[in-house]
Formats: sequence, structure tokens, C-alpha cells
Amino acid sequence: MIDFTVYRTATGEVVRSGYVGSEDECLSQAFEGESVYVGKARFDQYIADGTPVDMPPKPGEHHVFDWAQRAWLDPRTMEDRRRSLRERVTEHRWEIETGGITLQNGVRVLTGKPDQDRITAVIVNADIAGIDAVDFKADSGWARLTLDELRGVARAIGLHVQACFSAERTHHAAIDQLRTEAETEAYDISAGWPLTHNSIETQ
Repeated sequence: MIDFTVYRTATGEVVRSGYVGSEDECLSQAFEGESVYVGKARFDQYIADGTPVDMPPKPGEHHVFDWAQRAWLDPRTMEDRRRSLRERVTEHRWEIETGGITLQNGVRVLTGKPDQDRITAVIVNADIAGIDAVDFKADSGWARLTLDELRGVARAIGLHVQACFSAERTHHAAIDQLRTEAETEAYDISAGWPLTHNSIETQ
């Protein structure tokens, strides 16, 4: 049996391959606009001057192969690049915002919306019930907190959340000023975020 590879004549793009019993049968496999290479070529190759050539490595996830130029190209516009950066920043903000904080007293608390609501509910209910202190189950374990201390925890979480959104806004404004592909590639979305460990006072 003889291997054959059908490719687009204009670009060399491999479209299908197989094997048949004779060379004449190989050559009969092409349709209009196609040619046949007698032999086996891979789909990560193209045919140039009758010979399979390896495609160059893909530079990045957004690149697509331009068969006419036989090169990888990034089709994104500058606005596409800025939008992608803004989306990554927003995702990073959410991770930091909801990832929890460790207070200066060593207590670690979660900071997601359900956690914020739970602390608010405890404060309100304890105040109504006239309770001075509560057993609070933090992410780091049990803690006995006065109502004022619990209010301090709520304040610390509120400051943390607001700092996260402020950092996100600053990033978005900076990204809007980027004008070149090199600037978008070099932009560091990990800078400028609030600390989450032993950085926020509760009083």
C-alpha cells in the first residue's frame, strides 16, 4: 500500500491523508484546488515545493496559523487585548477579594459575600439579644470575640473588599492607556493589590 497526502495547492495546507494500492490511485485523490503528495505528511506540517515542512511552534494561545503566509499570527485587535486584560484583572480581584484575610491578632476570616452576610447577621442578632461576646468560627478555628471585636472584623473585611475594587479600578484605567502589543504583553496584573495577611487592624 502507498501513503498519500492531499493538500491545498495554493497554501500547502494538509487536508487529508490515507493509503491506496498504487501511485495512480494516490494522484486521483485530489479535487479541484488540491494536489497530492505521495507519502505521509502530518497535520502539523504543510507542503512546500513538494516536501512536508514542520509548522513553527505556536507562540501563544491566541495565535492562528495563516496558511497564505505560512506563519502564526495573533488576530486580536488592541481593544481585544485590553478587554482580555481587564477580564483577567476582574477575575484576579474576585480571587483576592473572596480569598480571606488574616488579622493582626492571628485570626483568619473568609471574605466572600456569604461570609460578610453571616458576620453582619451575627452582629445584628447579638445586639438585639444583648449578647456581649460570641463564639465565632473563623477560618483559622474558634475564637471568643466581643461584639466590638466582631464589628472590627466586619470593618476589616469591608476595608479589604473596598481596597480590592479600588485596585481593580486603577488597573482598568491603566489598561485603557495601553497602546501597543508590547505594552499589553508586559502588563503585570499581579501588582498593586492589598495585602491579606496581618495587615488590617480590627480596632
